[in-house]
Amino acid sequence: MKRNYGLLLTVIFALTLTACAGKKKEAPEPVQETAPVVTQTNNDPYGVGMSADQLRALGIAGNPLDYTTVYFEYNSSAIDRRSEVIATAHANELRRRGGAKVKLEGHADERGTRDYNLALGERRSQAVANLMSSVGAGNSSLQVVSFGEERPVDRAHNEAAWQKNRRVEILY
Repeated sequence: MKRNYGLLLTVIFALTLTACAGKKKEAPEPVQETAPVVTQTNNDPYGVGMSADQLRALGIAGNPLDYTTVYFEYNSSAIDRRSEVIATAHANELRRRGGAKVKLEGHADERGTRDYNLALGERRSQAVANLMSSVGAGNSSLQVVSFGEERPVDRAHNEAAWQKNRRVEILY
């Protein structure tokens, strides 16, 4: 009787091995990871969280990336809403490009001492760099430079010229 059980167990074992050997193990399908698709709508045509009408109200006609200069009030390094939108658009572009470098050149108008204007230009370019970093542009992508009053875009000695000269230029 023991012999019959042994023979029975051997047959069952052989059948089990044969059944398992016939099945092929299917490889799992590869998972394709895709980057999230950013859809632009009429309410946010440039991916900055504002409609075209809202951008126009800030004085931005079209794509904010077309603007490479942000302006400041007299004796200030505070970034206004218009400049914030422009800097944010450039920060998003830097993040998208991954590894691109940008030089942020700070400028001041001619009023004030040379040393004061150099420091003010530095504070302005650093303010833009801090904003861009907080939005996702890497600090290693940003180079901060100050020219103070040394490189005016308008050499006139009036308020209109001084407004143009109080700026940070975003240079790729």
